[in-house]
Formats: sequence, C-alpha cells, structure tokens
Amino acid sequence: MRRCAPQATSRARADGRALRGRRIGKPGVSRRPSRPSPPHTAGRALAWPVALVLCLPGPPSRAAAYLPGAAEPDPPTGEPSLPAIPAEPLRGTGIRWALGPIRQSGSLALDLRALRLDNGTSSRQAVVAGDIDWASYVWEPWFIQLRAGLGLVAGRDHASSEGGAGNSQGSTGLTGRVAVAVFPASRFPFELRAEVSDSRSRGDTLGLDTRTERLSLSQSWRPARGNDSVQLQIDRSRLLPQDGSSDTLTALQLVATRQLRDQFIELGGQFSRNDRSDTGQSTSHHALNARHSWTPSPELRVESMATQSQLRLRSDNAAELGSDVRQVATFASWRPDPRHPLYRADSPLQVTASARWVESEARSGDSGNRLRAVNATLGVVKEYGRHWRVAGAAAFGRTDGSTADATTSGSANANLSYTPDMIPLGAWQYIPSASASLALSQSSAADSDRRAAGLQFNHAVSRSVPLGEGSSLAFNLAQNIGLIRESSQAEMSRAIAHSASVFWQEYSGGADQTYAGLSVSDSRTRAQERGSFQLVNLQFTRRTQLARFASWSANLTVQATRSDTTSLDPFSGQVRSAASGWQQYHSGSVSYENQRAFGVPRLRFTLLLSASSAQLERRAAGDIDAPRERISESLEARLDYGIGRLETRLSARHAQVDGRPVTSVFARVQRRF
Repeated sequence: MRRCAPQATSRARADGRALRGRRIGKPGVSRRPSRPSPPHTAGRALAWPVALVLCLPGPPSRAAAYLPGAAEPDPPTGEPSLPAIPAEPLRGTGIRWALGPIRQSGSLALDLRALRLDNGTSSRQAVVAGDIDWASYVWEPWFIQLRAGLGLVAGRDHASSEGGAGNSQGSTGLTGRVAVAVFPASRFPFELRAEVSDSRSRGDTLGLDTRTERLSLSQSWRPARGNDSVQLQIDRSRLLPQDGSSDTLTALQLVATRQLRDQFIELGGQFSRNDRSDTGQSTSHHALNARHSWTPSPELRVESMATQSQLRLRSDNAAELGSDVRQVATFASWRPDPRHPLYRADSPLQVTASARWVESEARSGDSGNRLRAVNATLGVVKEYGRHWRVAGAAAFGRTDGSTADATTSGSANANLSYTPDMIPLGAWQYIPSASASLALSQSSAADSDRRAAGLQFNHAVSRSVPLGEGSSLAFNLAQNIGLIRESSQAEMSRAIAHSASVFWQEYSGGADQTYAGLSVSDSRTRAQERGSFQLVNLQFTRRTQLARFASWSANLTVQATRSDTTSLDPFSGQVRSAASGWQQYHSGSVSYENQRAFGVPRLRFTLLLSASSAQLERRAAGDIDAPRERISESLEARLDYGIGRLETRLSARHAQVDGRPVTSVFARVQRRF
C-alpha cells in the first residue's frame, strides 16, 4: 500500500479547508455556476485531487527485494535472472607484466675545485657531471618498484709541486645505479641495489678521487600478527682511488626475533671482511649471539646470553694476529610477591644470581694462549625502612689457562649502608651517607688469601638557583673518605676524594636550548705508596634561533684524566693502573646557518666546524658507510643559492686528513630537470 508524502498530505488538508462547505455533485448533474477562482486558488483545488489519487492504494508490487550477493533481478519481469554459463572455466586476470608510467629526472653540473697540501703540492680540477634517472613499477606501485640511473663524469686535472713544473691530464668515467624493490609496503619487503659512483660528482673529496662500487641486498619478514621478525642485510663496497689501490669491505647481518607469551628470543649474526691492497692488510670479524629472556611473573626475570666472536688481522709483512672469545651467561633477579612469607612492604628484598662461562684465545702466528673461566655469584639485598640497607654476596670461580695451572677461588662480602633523609641547610640540600664492608677471598694459588675491612663516609651538598623563566643553575659539592685494611698490605690504605660540578640549563619557548656542565674530581691515596687521580669533564650543547632566518648550534665534549701511580683504591677495593701523564679526549661541532644571507632571498650561508680526537678504523670494523679518509678537524664555509631548478654552491674548507692539512676551494653550478 502506498503512503502519502508528508508534503502532499499537508497541502491536501489546506486545500480541503478551502473547499469546505462545497458539495460535490454526482456525475451528469449540472452544478450552479459560480465565480471563477483566482489562479492560486485553482492550483490548490487541483492539487487536492492529485494528492488524493496518489494516496489511493495501488496494485500489489511484484518487484523482488535486492540482497547483496544475490542475482540481479531482470527489469522486465522482476524475476531473478540466472547467471550465464561460461564457455570456459573461470580464471582471474592475474599479474600484468607491464611497466607503469616512467618518471624521468636528471641533473647537469659544472664543478671547479682547487686543492693545496702541506708539502706545497697543489691541483686544479674542472669536472662536468651529468645524470639521468628513471623510475617506474610493474603492474602496481605496491608490487615491484624499479629505479635506474646513468651518469657521465668528465674532468681535467692540473697538478703542480712547489718549484716544479705542472702536468695536466683528462679523464672520463661512467656511473650508474639500479634498484629493485619487491613488495616494498608488505610484511616481507625485498630490495636489491647496485651502484657505481664517482667522488668527483659529489665534490666533497679532500684527497684522491675515488670510484665506489656497491651492491646491497635486504630482506625482512614479519607475520600478520605478533612481534616476530627476521631481517637480512648484505653489503659489498669497493673503493678504487686514483693511485690504483683498492679497499674492499663485505658485511653481512642477520637478526631474528621471536616473542612468546612470557619469553623473548633473539638470534643474530654479523660478519665483515676488509681488504686493503695498498697496505696489504686484511681484517675479518664475525660474531654470533643468542639472547633469551623469560619473565614468568613480575617478580622473577631470567636473562640468558650466548656469544661467539672472532677477530683476525693479517698483513703481508707480519704474522697473523687474532682473538677468539666465547661465553655463556645467565642472570636472574627475584623479588617476593605480596603473598610470599618473606614479603614486607616497608623492607623490600631482592635476590640476584648469575653464572658465566668464558673461553678466550689470543693468537699470534701459529702460537696462541687460551684461557677458560667459570664463575657464579649469589647476592641478597635487604632494605630496612628508607635509611638502612644490608647486602651480601658470594662468588665462586675457576680459571684454567694453557700457560698456567688451574686456579679455584671463592669470595664473600657483606655491606651495611645508612642514608638518612635530606637535611636542608638554608638554600642548600645536605645528603650524608656511611657504609661498612667486610670481604674475604681465598684462592688455590699461593699467597692469594685476602681479608679486607673498609669504612666509607660520603656527604654532598647541592643547590638549584633559578635565573629566570626556563633557566637555572645547579651546584654540587661532594667529599668521600675511605679506609680499607687488607691482609696483604702492611699499612692501611686511606683516601680522600673531592668533586665539584655546575650545570646550567636554559629553555625559552623553543628558540633557545642550552645545556652546559663542568665537573672536576680529585682523589688522593696514601698507603705503601702515594697516588692521585684527577678527572675533568666539560659538556656543552646549545641551539639558538638568532633571527627568523639565522640560527647556530654547538655540541662539545672534553674529558681529561690523569693517574700517577699504581695503588689500591679504598673506594672500590680494586687496584688502579697508572697512566703516563694526562689522557684527553675531545669531540665537538659548531654550526651557523643563515637562510637569507646579506638579505638576499634563497641565499643560504653555512659555517661548519668539527673536531674529534677518536680516529677509529671504521671500515675495518665493518661500517659500510665509513669514508676511506679519516678527517680529525674540519672548518668549512659554504654559500648556496637556488633559483627554481638551478643550484649554485661556493665553499672553502680547511681540514686535517690522515694527519695532513688540506685546503680546498670548490664551486658548483647544477641544473636539475
């Protein structure tokens, strides 16, 4: 049955009131003539019978209701139509092995560079480099992605020595790259990359121009649910300097993790090999590790680890050196839960245990020295209130070496410490503490029994001074006094240590962020010998937004230590080895950047200063991205200007490369398309 629309019903009621009181005659009977109605009244009179007709019940509907998944009804009859019988078995469209739209880009650059070394040798170089890159995909972007590139580098070098004639030579080289990514956004992405590059196209070389050949493969997998994962990475890099030497590095890394209900398993392996033809040196390193974590309850945690590491150093003019280390270790920690009889809310108890097996071997040529060690420890820590703590530990160990007899040792120690609440002293906060310890050790080696008793008293004061909104200074002063009496020492060891530190922090709405800290400590020991130890550490970090387009940042770490004698440390109970003079380490960088230099839009000025005293053989250690040159100090000033796709650069740099000073001036004009 049809229903009247609300608008039609309301209009019909209104027109019905207008026609109220009028009598509708029978068919065929004439009616009394009346005055004609206004146009709008006639429209309303016509709407009433139309609405009435629309509200009358219509014929029964024969249309079939539509259900998702059902056959679509046939329009003329309203009956469901039968599906057509295919002439051949149904089959999907499958993978369309066709390339998608190809995107193309490229660049053309002109470089001018001048170098000057400390021995008076200088060189000038002009380089033209061009690159074309293509990117596309097979079937769909999520299926297979393809990238390829081709480049040409042509250069002209003019080198001259101080007081000598110069020579010129030209050279050309091809560069290229290929990358294939299969299912890049899936749970098992695969990527293969191959590249041949030239350092002249980058323009940042401070030594010999080098060509680089690199092949990389990566594959990872994770399930649809859970945190399990497998990752494989294989890299091979080969550096070919102009002098004809080569530096080859092969690296492999595999990591697999498995997450269970209360267990976590991790397996990993690493392998690297570095060969250098100029020095005839070869370094290989591989490591295997397995870690298992078991947490059956919040109160119990067990960590187990097994590792195996091997290092080999080979040289044409020296015997092979190497080391092998294998170990298995387990650590467990337990706290009683509230239902356990040993549980006390105000006196927490913690029990720890560990076991370790280690085997190491140092090799030199055909000879080697092997050492095996097994040890186990058990420790208990009990707190009484907030101030008192009692700790005890026992250890057992056995060592066996190829050049010495087996040795068995055991030790036990106990410690009682007291730390009261902080005591306010005006604007300062005073924190004292004291502890007493007893230690006993016994070994099967002759004259190795040891008994020791020690006392320590520590106290420190600290204060925080606010300097304004988001800025504060913190001061710390501490003094430690230690006494230890050991059976093997004829005289009691006494030591006193002082330390002072100041820290400054500033944060103002994100524009300025500063952290600076300076700490100094001095320790002096008096026993059969006199000794001293000093340490100075300075850290500074700052980032400042000078203006809308200008900012600078700095990071600096400087540390120096000095020890002048070998003596027993009363604080740790260990024998401290002497070092000759001050040992220092520094690392830092300072940068300034202006996005609108000299008020010119898009003209960027950058000043970079960096220095580090830690010069490690990163490629020999397996770092595939490490450069061949070791730069310990560098100062660079750079101007960059871009208009659309045209980019220009002018830079001047002075650096210490492998201990030699190098000065360079570099200019580039590059057009991207």
